Amino acid sequence: MPLFSSPNAPAGAPRFLAVWLLVLLASLLAGPARAQDSTLTRLIRQHQLPLVAGPQFSGAGWDKLQSSIQQSQFVLVGEAHGTAQIPAFTAAVAQVLKPAVFVAEIDPYVAQDLTALAAQPGLPTAYSQRYPQALCFYNWAEEFELIRTLRAQRVQVLGLDQVFIAMAGRFYALLAEQAKGKPARAYLHQQAAKYAAQGQAFERAGKDQFSMAEQRPSALDSLVNITRQEGPAVRQMVQYYAASYAIYQSQIKGTGGHQERLNLMRRNLLRYARGAQGPTGQPLPKMLFKFGANHLARGLSLASFGEFYDVGNLAQDLAEAQDQKSLHLLVMGKQGTAASSLSPRSPKKPRAYTAAEEPSLKLFFDQTTGPAWNVVDLRPARHALTAGKLVVGQAVQRVLLGYDYLVVIPETTASHPY
Repeated sequence: MPLFSSPNAPAGAPRFLAVWLLVLLASLLAGPARAQDSTLTRLIRQHQLPLVAGPQFSGAGWDKLQSSIQQSQFVLVGEAHGTAQIPAFTAAVAQVLKPAVFVAEIDPYVAQDLTALAAQPGLPTAYSQRYPQALCFYNWAEEFELIRTLRAQRVQVLGLDQVFIAMAGRFYALLAEQAKGKPARAYLHQQAAKYAAQGQAFERAGKDQFSMAEQRPSALDSLVNITRQEGPAVRQMVQYYAASYAIYQSQIKGTGGHQERLNLMRRNLLRYARGAQGPTGQPLPKMLFKFGANHLARGLSLASFGEFYDVGNLAQDLAEAQDQKSLHLLVMGKQGTAASSLSPRSPKKPRAYTAAEEPSLKLFFDQTTGPAWNVVDLRPARHALTAGKLVVGQAVQRVLLGYDYLVVIPETTASHPY
């Protein structure tokens, strides 16, 4: 006898009952999920405050953030790159924190050039014409003005990243400045001019091509060989360039590179920490970080393509090791436009986006309304999660565990290349 049938059942009853039981089962399974969504929604609504953006930030949300910033040794701003509003927000955070160091998602050599360029009047257009896009995110006017603001406050700029992919011409020029041997110096000057001209040609053509990505392994072999007799500073720079090249090649080929990049950034942060603490182990200074959002969560990174522990996790460890706190701020636009290129010559228009592109934040976006920004305190939801009172998907879980506040910008505008 077929399951769920009876001697007096009408035709089609078995199918009807089976479907009914499936619907019932689905509703029972969906019930806890809806309840958890309801719990998270309630916590978001209860713990969000408005923030009024402008020349001066204000409002209850800003007051809340200021209090948390003042209690923290490190503040980490995790962002979506290419939006004009976030540099101004970061500058406002710096006014409260008063950091000694700004830690950026750039390499140490870009950081060195930015520090020098920010001391000069105007935007670094001449530099960018010679070395197109070499300043990474700081080719955008709003980002460069952030550096100028920080420099006026005597904040050190610290770069942790691999050599930027558009930096080849400038990097070889820096090597030539330090090389002592005549053959090495002549070779490096020649290569610097070659790669600078190549970068300018790519820029004029509006192409997203870069000399470092185009280099063959033989070019790296030549660089290592010609500098073999140079001093330790030059050899160390060459080693750094070679490691960066290897990371890019792995990323281009799709064979890896991400973990190696994170390891490099964390080693650089540890190296800075050892130097700043000195032999007596003195406390680290106040530090302000600004990276892409994937990099600054505590615990597991927000990156959905693997399990990675990033700069934000190490920053928390360093803070707690000296009985201090790290504050992790996730700053995201709900909708608007974001820059899609570092180049003013690029044919690419600013990218339009909507809240649907960040499914892990959809529930948060749905509960926040403009025209003011919204500051969502994530810590109550995190406490509910760790207490077993809230069950959410992995992506939302990483947000709650990784960040203390979500700052929602109702609508962003794209950063402007200069």
